[in-house]
Amino acid sequence: MGSAGVQKVLVTGATGMLGGYVCTALADAPVDLHKVDRARFDLTAPQQVYEYIMAEKPDVILHLAAETNVDLCERDPQRAGVCNHLATDMVARAAAKLGAWLLYVSTSYVFGGQGGLEFNELDSPAPPNYYGRSKLLGEQAVRLICPTHHFIIRAGWMIGGGRGRDHKFVGKIIDQLEGGATEIRAVNDKFGSMTSAFQLSQFIAWSIRQRCFGTVHYASRGGVTRFMIARQVAAILGRDVRITAVRSAEFPLAAPRAEAEVMTSLYLPLLDGPRPGQWEEDLEAYIRQSF
Repeated sequence: MGSAGVQKVLVTGATGMLGGYVCTALADAPVDLHKVDRARFDLTAPQQVYEYIMAEKPDVILHLAAETNVDLCERDPQRAGVCNHLATDMVARAAAKLGAWLLYVSTSYVFGGQGGLEFNELDSPAPPNYYGRSKLLGEQAVRLICPTHHFIIRAGWMIGGGRGRDHKFVGKIIDQLEGGATEIRAVNDKFGSMTSAFQLSQFIAWSIRQRCFGTVHYASRGGVTRFMIARQVAAILGRDVRITAVRSAEFPLAAPRAEAEVMTSLYLPLLDGPRPGQWEEDLEAYIRQSF
């Protein structure tokens, strides 16, 4: 435990997008916040990950670090397995040894290989690619090794970062709009869920105080496609530009994507923490606040 009885919270992936929001959310909390970046926490060396945590002796571990490049994971499945499965296994082992509460952020990519449109926490995962499989194995390690003191949050397509730092889909669309694009082509045959990194960070901060347990889906309500998001971004910014729906085959990628990986939640409505809203509202709130 941290000094004077203050809990020590260790955040892996602290320099990432979600990690940045989480550290900001905890900045004024009565905790001893320990930020970990990639230079000091190498997921490709799981044993070193274990030794690092054992030396730090945290009371709470927020495991946000991961290899999130879906196509890189497909090209290099060994890297996916080491970073997302074996490293998570070692994080869980350290948490169990220390008696620490472990929060693990997973993904909607664990779904989609079984067909169907929407998936809740009772649906059996079936990942269509190596990224989803490696994250699912990470989940299983957390549940097995820390059976009574873990919390797994599955997030959807993450939005966040803000101007100059958003390198994901929303940021790229805004860059095109501000660059004078007259047409934007976006995929309209793959459905998923959207998650605001800011909202998720607030929920994570809340869940630490509550010591939540189990698995929950955290995503804005309503299934979306990239086309729907692009069209909504243009509308929010008042840009009169053609948004053209295309099939995913126009943008070939290494990793297969599910036809649908939309998440709903049976358990989130039972919790009193911060919740996401309808996806259009959450997207507008992000853009208004960050651009």
